Amino acid sequence: MAIFIALAIHEIAHLFSAIILNIKFDKVKITIFGFNINADLENVSLFKKIILFFSGPFCNIVLYIVLRNSLYKYFAEINFFLAFVNLVPIVPLDGGNICKSILEYFLNSKVVSRYIIMTNSFFIVCFLIIIYRYKIWVYLLLIIMGLKGIIEENMILMERNIKVSYYKNKRKKYFNGYYK
Repeated sequence: MAIFIALAIHEIAHLFSAIILNIKFDKVKITIFGFNINADLENVSLFKKIILFFSGPFCNIVLYIVLRNSLYKYFAEINFFLAFVNLVPIVPLDGGNICKSILEYFLNSKVVSRYIIMTNSFFIVCFLIIIYRYKIWVYLLLIIMGLKGIIEENMILMERNIKVSYYKNKRKKYFNGYYK
């Protein structure tokens, strides 16, 4: 039960950050991995994105620091674990979204998507090794998250390729006299 409370606090921190930063969102979804804020981040500055993504783990770290020497030490440790896991640089976790936002600032989106796919694949292999070697099955959730990120990035790449080919064909038809 404590993990669900820590997850809820984590996501509420993201929600408050979105409100404070004036980031528009249309709904909050409850998923198997917690809450998910559906926000349009296309025109949000890098600084605001980093604050938004870091707010959840930051809240968990603060709870850990405040509660680690109290009767709620177990809850504090859960918050530390949740912050640590969320800062792993795989998309869709907060750490991965921070890395993706920074990379998108410097590189084109196709390169960033490929980087995210490679990074997620690398961590999936690492998590599989940890599961095999130490039998720590909680890493299976991280593998699922990493696979989810790979699927989402592949869908983004596919959508971009479809748009590019559509507009190329439209231009080609226009210049070949179809629209005279």
